Order: sequence, then C-alpha cells, then structure tokens
Amino acid sequence: MSHTSHLRLDATRSRPRLPPGPRGLPLLGQLHELSADHLERFSAHVREHGDTVLLRFGPIRFVLINRPDDIRHVLVKNHKNYSKSRTYEPLSLVLGDGLVTSEGELWRRQRKLMQPAFHRQRLVEFADAMVRCGLEHVDAWDAAARDDGGGAPPVVDIHDEMMRLTFRVVGKTLFSVDLAGESREFGDALTVATHYVSRRTETVLPVPTWLPTPANLRFGRARRALDGLVMRMIAERRAAPEGHTDLMDMLMRATDETGTERMDDRQLRDEVMTLVAAGHETTSNALTWTLMLLGRHPEVERKVHAELTRALDGRAPSFADLESLPYTTQVLQESMRLYPPVWMVERCALGDDQLGEYDIPKGTIVGVCAWTLHRLPTLWDNPEAFDPERFAPARAAARHRYAYVPFAAGPRTCIGNAFAMMEATLLLAVLLQRYRLELVPGQTITPDPGITLRPRGAVRMRLLRRAG
Repeated sequence: MSHTSHLRLDATRSRPRLPPGPRGLPLLGQLHELSADHLERFSAHVREHGDTVLLRFGPIRFVLINRPDDIRHVLVKNHKNYSKSRTYEPLSLVLGDGLVTSEGELWRRQRKLMQPAFHRQRLVEFADAMVRCGLEHVDAWDAAARDDGGGAPPVVDIHDEMMRLTFRVVGKTLFSVDLAGESREFGDALTVATHYVSRRTETVLPVPTWLPTPANLRFGRARRALDGLVMRMIAERRAAPEGHTDLMDMLMRATDETGTERMDDRQLRDEVMTLVAAGHETTSNALTWTLMLLGRHPEVERKVHAELTRALDGRAPSFADLESLPYTTQVLQESMRLYPPVWMVERCALGDDQLGEYDIPKGTIVGVCAWTLHRLPTLWDNPEAFDPERFAPARAAARHRYAYVPFAAGPRTCIGNAFAMMEATLLLAVLLQRYRLELVPGQTITPDPGITLRPRGAVRMRLLRRAG
C-alpha cells in the first residue's frame, strides 16, 4: 500500500494498525504531559518516533501528523470526515458560536456571509486605514521620545505595542470605530481570557465555571469587560446604522434562508467578538516574532530596510506597493514558519479512516502541529535557522504545498489570512521605515503555546529613530 493511499479500515481486521508512540502510564497514557512544555514534548516525540505519533491522554487517542499528504487528506480531501475536536469547546466561553467555534450549517452560513468582507477589493480599501494606524503609532513613539527629552532611546514591550496597534486596525477596518481608547483594557482582558481558556483545554476535569475560584472570578471580570466593549459597539451601530459598508453592516443586514430573520444581539456578539479577538491576535503575534527575529538578525533587517527604501523612496506604503516588497513578505513568511500563528489544529475522526500505513479509528483526535511540521528536517534544510530565502519563488515552488500551514488549510482555513498578511506587511514597512528596533540584551524570550503562539512575558526592544 502506498503512503498516499487513504482507504477505510478493513472490517475483517480485529485490531487497527496504529502509529508508534511513547509508552505511557497505565490507564493515564501521557496525561502527565499536559502540564509540560507542549512544543518541546511534541518535538521530542517526533524526533524519537517519526513523523506520525500516537499519544494517549486517558481514554483519548491522539495522533500527531506531519506528512504533507496526510495533512492534505485530513484538512482538504476528506475534511467531511473530520469535525473540530472537543479541545475547542472552552473557546466558546469567550467566542460563543462564532466562526471559529461553530460547526455544520451555522458555520457554512456565517462563512459565506463574511467572505465578501475579505475579497480583494475590500482589502484595497482596508490598506489605507492600516497604514494610517501604523503612521499614528510611530508618531506616538516620536512624541514619547520628545517628551523624554531626547535621552536614551525608549524601551517598549513590543508585543504589547503590536497588540494595541492591531486591535486598533481591526476596529477601523472591519467595524469603522476607533478603539484606541479601549486597547489597553481589551488587551488585558483578552490576555486573562485566553490564558484561562488555554488552561481549560489542557485539563481533563476542569473546575466548573460557576465555582467562585480565583481563576473563575478573574475570567468572569475579563469576559464582562470584553462583552461590554462588543455590546457597546453593537448598540452604537443599531442607534446609527446608516452610512456604513463595513463588516458590521453586513452582519446586521444578513438574513436567514427565508429572508426574514436577522441576527439577534447574541449572534452578533459572537461574530464580532470572534473577529475582534482573532483578527488582531494572529497579526500582533506575527509582528512581534518578526521584529524579535530581525533584532537577532540585523543583516536581515538591513536588507528589509534597503528594499523599503528602494520601493517606497520615503513615502508611506500602499496596497499597490505590496508586490514591490517580496523580501519583506518572505521575512514574514519565514517568521511564521518558525512561530506559526495557528500552531496546532485538531480534528476528530467521525468515521474510520487511513493515513498511509496507519489506521485512524473513529473518534481519534488528529493533530496538525505547525510547530513540528515547520521544523521537520525531511522538509526543511537547517530548519532551526532563520532564512527568508526559503520563500524565494523558486524554492517555495519546489516545496509541498502542505509543508507550510501557518493559517491551517482547507475549507476552515483562517478567513482573514490575506487580511493578516497584508496588514503585517504594511505595518512592518511603516515601522521599519522610521525605526530600527534592537532587542534589549539579557532577556529570555520563549513561546507560550496557548490558543495562539504568544511570547511568554514581555519582549523588550529599544526604539532607535532613523535619521530623516
């Protein structure tokens, strides 16, 4: 049987042929690993057992896959045999039944409804707003430096800066509101909420949310803050609905199949919350990791700045300039290879399946871990190195399409991936035109694999104003 063949389980076999994996504890399997560093543990299992690994978490069978053909099969060719796993259920505590968490007909309806907001023509319109937000952000850096009296270059937590910047971009582009005043409160609340949800996804028997534990109380306050902002946005738009052509307008005007029922405030809340939370989280993380990597590799930063100087000649970037910034785009792509925004995608097999030589029984959780996939030596030369030339056209064309999945793949790929790439490219251009960012020495920066791949703690960088 060839590696790429995908057949149903042979009904005559009494025992499925499962992938290799580590020996776990009796009954518990690898449950004890849930509190360990997921990235290191998954990487170690792949190094020891190969590209397809079986893990057991109590009664749950989990198969980690890293072969591009298998990823294509699960996420694209046979995607109807796979649903979102139960791991995503805690997300509904924050996102409700939004696009990320919904399934079936509700998901198909909402995806179809929102897709036009991310078409090319809308992206062209969004680009100017993104650049304006970026320019206002570096203007604020300039003002802070002047207020400081021109002393030592200021030091900032660049992750916090990028969270606030991309939060404002989402508000301006998708909902036509300026969220600059709410960025700190929303960012803090979202950090608490995502940490809480991440911990619940790793817990076999989570504490009921109604118990007044310190963690539950913190989460309750965070969720009320998030809900307050989103519901206020909805109320303000309902009070003045005319004159808008943004995503909020599309959501409010949408009707069901009969053409009579519109979304109620709860449905609107879920979709707006999903887009506000997810819409800035991936881009802020991508920009943070990219700026960190450029701080570690000044020779790459110099090449990016040289490209910006040639292509833009000192003016602000626009949508039309994107095709003139190939190396800047490659830098972002390589950053997302090493630090993928969607580091893990999980699917549950609805029926028996087969991946290459291995059986996938019904109920198995299949995990696509972009962190291990993007660092697999059989797919990437010198995989731990930061090398934007990997994404030069000739090298990229020679690579398997599903060896690189920073935004997942298939029908449920991130709806805003083109939006996020455009935003990251334009904002990176604006920031690096005016500033060189230098990592503060002596800090240890590690990724925190929660719902997304954030840095664990602050990423302190020194803002060095360029001449001119």
